[in-house]
Amino acid sequence: MNKKYLLGFALLCLGISGCSKEKSEVSGEKVKTIIISQGSKPKSLDPAMYNEIPSLFIVEQIFNTLFRIDPNGKIVPELAESYEYVTPLELVIKLKRGIKFHNGEELKANDVAFSVNRMLEKPATKVMLDAIDSVSIVDDYIVKIKLKESSAPLLYTLSYPLTSILNEKDTLSKSGNIAIDPLGTGPFKFDKWGDGEKIKLNSNIEYFEGKPVVDELVFRAITENTSRLAALETGEVDIATISPIDVQTVESSEELYAISYPTTSTEYLTINVQKYPLNNLDFRKAIHSAIDKQSIVDTVYMGKASVAKTIVNPTVFGSDQSVEGYPYNPEKAKEYINKSGVSGEVIKIMSNDNPVRLQAAQIIQANLKEVGINSEIETVEWGTYLQLTAQGQYDIFIGGWVSGTSDSDIVLFPLLHSSYKGGAGNRAMYENPKYDSLVELGRTSLEPEKRIEVYSKAQELLQEETPLIPLYYKNDNMGLSKKIKNFIPEPNTIHNFTKVDKE
Repeated sequence: MNKKYLLGFALLCLGISGCSKEKSEVSGEKVKTIIISQGSKPKSLDPAMYNEIPSLFIVEQIFNTLFRIDPNGKIVPELAESYEYVTPLELVIKLKRGIKFHNGEELKANDVAFSVNRMLEKPATKVMLDAIDSVSIVDDYIVKIKLKESSAPLLYTLSYPLTSILNEKDTLSKSGNIAIDPLGTGPFKFDKWGDGEKIKLNSNIEYFEGKPVVDELVFRAITENTSRLAALETGEVDIATISPIDVQTVESSEELYAISYPTTSTEYLTINVQKYPLNNLDFRKAIHSAIDKQSIVDTVYMGKASVAKTIVNPTVFGSDQSVEGYPYNPEKAKEYINKSGVSGEVIKIMSNDNPVRLQAAQIIQANLKEVGINSEIETVEWGTYLQLTAQGQYDIFIGGWVSGTSDSDIVLFPLLHSSYKGGAGNRAMYENPKYDSLVELGRTSLEPEKRIEVYSKAQELLQEETPLIPLYYKNDNMGLSKKIKNFIPEPNTIHNFTKVDKE
């Protein structure tokens, strides 16, 4: 083959997505590549840094956790071989032998101890593991976790990708900077960051649960819904998150199919309760009563969502769907405004650059105007959105929360406990000792009935004080090429691709 032809072929491959899927000139083997498109690029691939889906979706492919939740909602070992509570405050975990990190080193107890101790220092994971007092190494394959207090959700927390296990040596050698160069034990190995816009992973042929079916995963960030749909229709991507309005388009295609399924997520408004006039309870109640949630469900989500009563999704343990909220009532909203004494203030509604959220924000803006509240919509990109909301530099923002562990603790504690104001989770800057006591009791009680009781009281208190306004429980909508087989969606939207195939 002459040099001129080689150059031309190289340039062609640079311009055409999916060239890696063709037969390799060296091996003659066909490389199976699945290209997945999300609406935002990940902030980081360091598991413990950010509790956000664009990151954790990819983290799930690279890393493993000590446990996982099976399809029946039960805890089963993953990296762990077995576990035992030798006392209510001592958990002993025995590791599986022979599990290899992507650098060839065997997983040992020191890696687990290092990872857990590191989690206790990171804001996103500290809130979830606050019950842990210490971690000690018994031998190369056994660790002991001592607790400050009993923790009902601990094992569920240790199954969430945020609590993935790192390689101690590799992490320290990178000075902890694994955000764009992660190394785990998972089914896929990290290959290229691509500025976060195009992240490539390769199959881990030594994966302890068996080599993945496909050879490569590529994650592409395409912000615009229309551009993501177009990429799916042209075959540029194989799987994409799509807007509700695009589901019908995908279903009408002979080459594609759509999946729309309930998730553990809730979309809501967060209110900065420390900022005037939002520190006025009656004014917050006015905002809540002014919003026509059903209209958003019908027009923006095309019915692929349901109106939310509480911040805790109905699929999550401890959700109380009998809690009465503030139904859409413009006249009642006007009464609350008069009672509040607030007049002439302009409220800013912040949203990231998600088109669906922007449409919802526009309806909310129109609803507020109908009752005499003027507002402006402030649109920022994802990284800025996370930064500004963590710093409390907003009035109201529209966002979402996925209950990855399917337990109320992961919703009610990090989002609103007073000890986690700011970037740790409580961006409403809410503080109420009574609420704190309730969610603390829910976390430490080992009796399911007691936990349900206190979580119900906590949700009733939130409805009264309304630091958050639950909007709707939305479906996740995905478009897929008909070449994709064995894809099983996860309710927490963090899908695993080990067994997914492409014809």
